[in-house]
Amino acid sequence: MCYPDKSNPTGEVSQNLTANQTQIKRKRGGQKGNRNACKHGFYSGTLSPAETSQLWNITNLEGVDPEIAFIRVKLQSSLQYDPGNRRVIREASRLLVKWYSENYGLDATDSNYLKTVVENLLEIASMRQSASPHGSQI
Repeated sequence: MCYPDKSNPTGEVSQNLTANQTQIKRKRGGQKGNRNACKHGFYSGTLSPAETSQLWNITNLEGVDPEIAFIRVKLQSSLQYDPGNRRVIREASRLLVKWYSENYGLDATDSNYLKTVVENLLEIASMRQSASPHGSQI
């Protein structure tokens, strides 16, 4: 297949193809082994073995609800990867407020106030983590 040569103002088709282009035909979409769609941190769908262990420790030893423990583990790993990521902080605070509102019957005013408080606390924790040389635990 020949592609138009953009450096050629007349629009003629260039016949300069490398051997690699003529031998390998690629399929549409992501290629085998492609990791472009892999997500990390808060938005990944899976937990690493260390995160799984941490989740079970928080749930069993500290008696924290598994949903809250999951948010805590994902938030911590996300902020270690990218401290100060406001999108992660907003998403974590939204999920925490949603959980508390459903489980404790908070009205809209209380939910909005709780969301503001949680976001501010997470912002402070994020700034502290990004300022410390090794990061801190949330």
